[in-house]
Amino acid sequence: MRVVVVGAGLAGLTAARMLHDVHDVVVVDKGRGVGGRMATRRIGDATLDHGAQFFTTHTQEFASVVEAWEAAGIARPWFRGRVGPSGIDDADGADDVSDVERHTRFRGTDSMSSLAKWLAVGLDVRVSSPVTAVAHESNGNGWVVSVGDSVLRADAVLLTAPVPQSLALLEAGGVVLADDDLTVLRAISYEPCIAMLAVMDAPTRLPEPGAVQPGGEPIGWMADNQRKGVSTAPAVTIHATAGFSREHWDSPDATVIDLLLTAAALGSSPLVGSVQVHRWRFARPVHVHPARHLAAQGLASLLFAGDAFGGAKVEGAVLSGRSAGAALTLLAHEVR
Repeated sequence: MRVVVVGAGLAGLTAARMLHDVHDVVVVDKGRGVGGRMATRRIGDATLDHGAQFFTTHTQEFASVVEAWEAAGIARPWFRGRVGPSGIDDADGADDVSDVERHTRFRGTDSMSSLAKWLAVGLDVRVSSPVTAVAHESNGNGWVVSVGDSVLRADAVLLTAPVPQSLALLEAGGVVLADDDLTVLRAISYEPCIAMLAVMDAPTRLPEPGAVQPGGEPIGWMADNQRKGVSTAPAVTIHATAGFSREHWDSPDATVIDLLLTAAALGSSPLVGSVQVHRWRFARPVHVHPARHLAAQGLASLLFAGDAFGGAKVEGAVLSGRSAGAALTLLAHEVR
């Protein structure tokens, strides 16, 4: 079976790995690299995780995945407990210390994007390949995925991009979804997040584990990537709150940088020319679909997956990809 996966984030790569030994799988993504919001950027000698910052395990299925990642040397624990305004806060939101200690926060050994790069090894992944439309074949048997000036034909399509983007691709291709599917997909919504990245002239004053969640506006998260263990130089990632991000989405970068650095009070200064801003329009799913994936009614070979299905964050994305991969495997057996 020929499968085209749109989106090279964790959901798409996880599904592709499940399928590629038996099926002809192509993964396409508009980005310059794999990972989606498992994103890492280099600024000079510094390395900064600027998307997902860590991940936890809440299910045995994902715990088994993380154990395999640890055994492969691509993931490792970062800290235990919860992070608050003063660093690790064992009492925040937990009934007892043992409950907190069960929740180890993991990171990619080299960076968060290194996990996606590892998953992509051996796969046919085509980056810098923006999809413009997903349509039916003219005979109604199969799919045509338009990528720039070329097309990919497939027996099945898995859409793992943020849902509004996936719906736009189907609309561009003239695909009409069942009313029930369209209703639940349109109900999925996301919060935006503006990320600020800066290489600092000295280590920051952030407490252990090198990260804080201040609480309140305008900063939702701060981390020193050197203290985290992924950068050789002090380099801070600041995630603005959803409220600040909405308010300042169209503000000049200089304004955003000034406001966030003033609020951060890091005790060190950015190196000249080392500050960048990245805007995540679909940063965090707020209203998610209850199932791990969605197979379109009347279009069994069209599936949706990602962290907006069955549970957000890294765990949700991986488990959604596994669910969609299993469904496509079953579909292939039924076709045979």
